[in-house]
Amino acid sequence: MKISTNWLKEYIPVNHTVEEMANKISLTGIESGPVKLGEELTGLVVGHITSVEPHPDSDHLKVCKVDVGEAEDIQIVCGAPNVAADQYVIVAMHGAHLPNGVRIKRGKLRGQESNGMICGLDEVGVPAKYMPEEFENGIYVFDEPQKPGEAVYDLLGLKDQMIDIDITPNRADTLGMRGAAWEIGATYDEKPSFTEPKLINDKVKEFSDIDVAVENKDLVPDYLIRELKDVKVGKSPLWMQRRLWNQNIRPVNSVIDAANYVMIEYGQPIQAYDLDKLESNQLTVKFAENGDKLNLSDNDKVLDQNDLVVSSGNQIIGLAGIISSDVAKVDENTTNVLLEAGVFDGAHVRKTAQRHDLRNDASNRFEKGVDNGIVTEALTRATQLVDQTDSVKEISETIIGSYIEAKPTIIKGSVSHINHLMGLELTTEKMVGILERLGFNVEVDGDNLTVSVPTRRWDMSIEADLVEEVNRIYGYANLPNTLPAGMETRGGYSPKRELNNKLRNVLLGAGMDEVINYSLLNKKEVDDFNAIDTEYTKLLHPMTEDHEYLRSSLIPGLVRNIAYNQARKNADISIFEQARIFDRPTGQDRPNEVEYISGAVSGNVVSDSWNTKAQKVDFYYVKGLVEELLNNVNADSDFTFVATDEYSNLHPGQTAKILANEQVIGLVGKLHPNYQKAHSIDDTFVFELNVDLLFNLNKKSVQAQSAPKYPSISRDLAILVDKTVENGQIIADIYNNGGKYLKDVNIFDVYEGKNIKPSHKSLGYHLEFLNPDDTLTDDEVEKAFSLVKDSLVQKFNVEIR
Repeated sequence: MKISTNWLKEYIPVNHTVEEMANKISLTGIESGPVKLGEELTGLVVGHITSVEPHPDSDHLKVCKVDVGEAEDIQIVCGAPNVAADQYVIVAMHGAHLPNGVRIKRGKLRGQESNGMICGLDEVGVPAKYMPEEFENGIYVFDEPQKPGEAVYDLLGLKDQMIDIDITPNRADTLGMRGAAWEIGATYDEKPSFTEPKLINDKVKEFSDIDVAVENKDLVPDYLIRELKDVKVGKSPLWMQRRLWNQNIRPVNSVIDAANYVMIEYGQPIQAYDLDKLESNQLTVKFAENGDKLNLSDNDKVLDQNDLVVSSGNQIIGLAGIISSDVAKVDENTTNVLLEAGVFDGAHVRKTAQRHDLRNDASNRFEKGVDNGIVTEALTRATQLVDQTDSVKEISETIIGSYIEAKPTIIKGSVSHINHLMGLELTTEKMVGILERLGFNVEVDGDNLTVSVPTRRWDMSIEADLVEEVNRIYGYANLPNTLPAGMETRGGYSPKRELNNKLRNVLLGAGMDEVINYSLLNKKEVDDFNAIDTEYTKLLHPMTEDHEYLRSSLIPGLVRNIAYNQARKNADISIFEQARIFDRPTGQDRPNEVEYISGAVSGNVVSDSWNTKAQKVDFYYVKGLVEELLNNVNADSDFTFVATDEYSNLHPGQTAKILANEQVIGLVGKLHPNYQKAHSIDDTFVFELNVDLLFNLNKKSVQAQSAPKYPSISRDLAILVDKTVENGQIIADIYNNGGKYLKDVNIFDVYEGKNIKPSHKSLGYHLEFLNPDDTLTDDEVEKAFSLVKDSLVQKFNVEIR
């Protein structure tokens, strides 16, 4: 909201610079900044065109004689299509400065001398989209005669000084000039004075050509209209137009401009309708039917049963609290007008405006809240402005669709308690004075205060709000400085956060890149990877169809990242995400948030170089990443990988569940070829771990050990085994039978093909034995090695090679 200091002067004395005012307002808790319009402008005056002749060497240029208050008229060549004799216009004199560094100089245009420039509003700093449409492609022409040579800055508000207030949602009372005047006045110990709008009594009649009904009074507690008959719609006065375009509102006509002016003045949106364009004499505020259309100049909006509308018969004339339709728009041919003022439910207005992409100044005010105590007065003020400009013949009494009497909020507090909370010792008189500066009525009973808060401050309801207001106006800078007292809290991360950081650092150290994705997915993506088999959680009001459901896996987001990069020729990708998924057990309303870490790798993990060959990612590379993560969990658990085909979008021959003490904690595998094709990606391997389950595992104690003094003994084992037997089963059995001195087992060879029995594979293992306290003998190692071989033969029917 931009607060014009010239406008503000109508309510309170303004004797300070905008910089000083903005700074002081910011110190009360409302962020503000100074805005000075047209600082660069110089040399702009009123000119009176006394004659216009065609340019001898151009079919569109005109040679104009212009009175600029000097002894003789000056000659200016102008190409605007609307230039004509006897117009009062803006003239930039020789040496004038315009926006964007433009400087006007005397010169010749096609041989004719030109001593300045006749300007349009956009050329002197008013954006084209906010100036009157009739001047959008030409020069600006004053409606009334002006004094030639007079500076135009004040006439057009080109050098208005403003305070730009950044409104927080709870302070929507300052979205109107009158509310801002209370706020700024309290800052400077000034009470604003307002003139109550009044109508000419002889014009106000008891008549009504229209009936009003409100079907949803819980969403529309106040709905008032006035009927204005025999209106001659024209242009609004220049003082009103300049205030509107400086508020980024385009002047349209006297009626619409009056409605917009009142919105800025009071913070109360007003709508205007052409009474004669209505389909019936019944005005109804109700929910739309599915398929109803709101006709707008740029495009039509298809409505549904959640949209609150203003209708006349079957005609939709407005979206309640947001925008009016073009079907009943007030124009220069309008003679009978309806003015509407109401209070609409903020949450409903916000959702509707967001759903139809129609957020504007009116919806912004209803979203944050309007003062239901000034609805009647604002409607009267809009009526008064139309009557002052267009001289209305007859004005109806206020026609009520719904109305709830606005009552002030009563808050009780005590001087001593407020002082205690602030750490001050303000006197009762000082505290009461601060509250009265804000327009509050205060009754004092000893130490107790009873404060009547006007309806414009609907953000206040409890004593703590009084404390805040006293604090703000007294000045935060004036509060005494004290050092905090109490026990100090040791900083640091929680144990779970430390585990998260450790896992993250492991993957970063492995060369993976971290990504952050949206928590919301479409239904297909949730279906694709619902590995935890949870109930879906759908948003009530999703932004788009692609963001309807809370994710139950991080993998769909990573797949999106892979597809995005590979579509841009970035084939070698290694990424991970550490975030929360949402698990909603059957019958539970709210989902549980569960910490997960997931990764995806595609392309080469080793690049082609002069001394290395490119190496593509495979299952075992990604499994190695997972094992490194599990090693850093420091859990006293047995982690196993069990082959599975239960995940439909993972390759059935290259996928495994990850178990900790027989509990599933994650998965690792390759995306199914059909899934990869559907998403236009190359071979990609993924993994996912439940960090919360990992954190809850029992921790093992780690003790430092001296380096072994005695040498180890190694043995190699080659076996022929059926293809269905997994490597993990073999290694587990070797450990079970290798004795206490078996320290490590590694597979070093896998072979399938020629000279191998069908449906079999050849595996080679390296076993290492070590006794940290003595030298191992060959007999001890051979005994353990024999037990290993015997067990493998018995359990897996292997052939020792």
